[in-house]
Amino acid sequence: MNFSILLFLLIGYLVGSTPFAFLQAKRRGGNIFQQGSGNPGATNTLVVYGKQAAATVLALDVLKGFVPTLLVLLITGDHTLAFWTGTGSVLGHVASLFTRFQGGKALATAAGVLLCLYPLPLAVVVVAYVLLVLLIRYIVIATTLVILGAVVFFLFFAGQPVGDKLALLTMVAGILYRHLGNWERVYLRTEPKIGDTVSELTLKRLVPEQQRRVKAWYWIGVAVVFALVSLFG
Repeated sequence: MNFSILLFLLIGYLVGSTPFAFLQAKRRGGNIFQQGSGNPGATNTLVVYGKQAAATVLALDVLKGFVPTLLVLLITGDHTLAFWTGTGSVLGHVASLFTRFQGGKALATAAGVLLCLYPLPLAVVVVAYVLLVLLIRYIVIATTLVILGAVVFFLFFAGQPVGDKLALLTMVAGILYRHLGNWERVYLRTEPKIGDTVSELTLKRLVPEQQRRVKAWYWIGVAVVFALVSLFG
């Protein structure tokens, strides 16, 4: 990874770290991390604060992925640098510098990045996601299946350069990391389906030692995949 990629990754990260859902809640005297599902995103904002606040958060979360990616693409003409900038924006949402590295699941921010770089594939992904959500009724399962399917296609069939593949893998690693808690609840059979109104903050999770073990194995798996793609493209 060269200096230019690191620089634009950092720029994207700083933009993506702006916690719009947290700021919306703070304006109203609340803390989005302690309300509803505890996730700082548009869906939780809708549940806690209503449609107007949620629409604002959704638009801003999409834009903080779309705008820096587009600007870098227009200024440099380098698709890979633009992709790494967008990846930085996603990582900023996942682990915001301004909220002690707490963050959300970054799906809206990732959508903004892909809307800029891959609008037609994004449309296919969105349709597949909606159909799976309606069929399965577990958002985390639908999300993971669609993401993994898109990654497999991107790595093996889309003919993309290695730099873009690594950018996508880095982005996906951050997104799926934020879904580990949901998968814990799937394993424990406490994950709510669509329409359930229970608070995710009160649902059973693995004990801290087990959570640390799951996260360690997760990052080991990510490192292995990253290494294989780096070596074999």
